[in-house]
Amino acid sequence: MSADDGVSMDGDGVVDMYTVDTAQQMTVLDAEGVHLSTSWTGIEGTLAAPNTFGHELLGAVFNERTREADASIRTAAPSAPRFYRDIAAAGRLLVKAYEARDAEAANDILIQLS
Repeated sequence: MSADDGVSMDGDGVVDMYTVDTAQQMTVLDAEGVHLSTSWTGIEGTLAAPNTFGHELLGAVFNERTREADASIRTAAPSAPRFYRDIAAAGRLLVKAYEARDAEAANDILIQLS
């Protein structure tokens, strides 16, 4: 680890975290999850039923070529927002754990110095 690797920001060889900045980014991630969920709910209701897009030969070819992608999107999209929200929740827990361990380490140093 080095001072410019984004992990050991002060060059002391241990992991550093800017807890305020990290917590703010977890709020942003959570909000993105909410936004994705709201957006998908609005979009999902407007989508044509599978295999009903277009008419005649062109529509049939389009439906055939997009069938797998359509099914994949309809399956994956509803769970994508949860991924963002779960990452944000885990990040918040990591910030709290980091702060707790940092406080313990500081306390241990004070005890050793006294």
